[in-house]
Amino acid sequence: MDTMNLDTGQTQPAETDEDRKRRFALEAEGIAHARASIAAGYYATSAEVNAWIESLGTSSPLPVPYPRHARPR
Repeated sequence: MDTMNLDTGQTQPAETDEDRKRRFALEAEGIAHARASIAAGYYATSAEVNAWIESLGTSSPLPVPYPRHARPR
């Protein structure tokens, strides 16, 4: 069964099992990378993330916050 893209109004083929497995593998890789960064003590503060989100769609969006702070122990 095809799916409708609500933004374009065009139909797209449904995700195949192989596509889903590939997508899940990529998502798992990203999650593992994020967890390793946190375990190593690197993170972006919530204030940095919130400021970035609020800047999206403005004339001067901020760059994506980079995890550079050492986690307090």
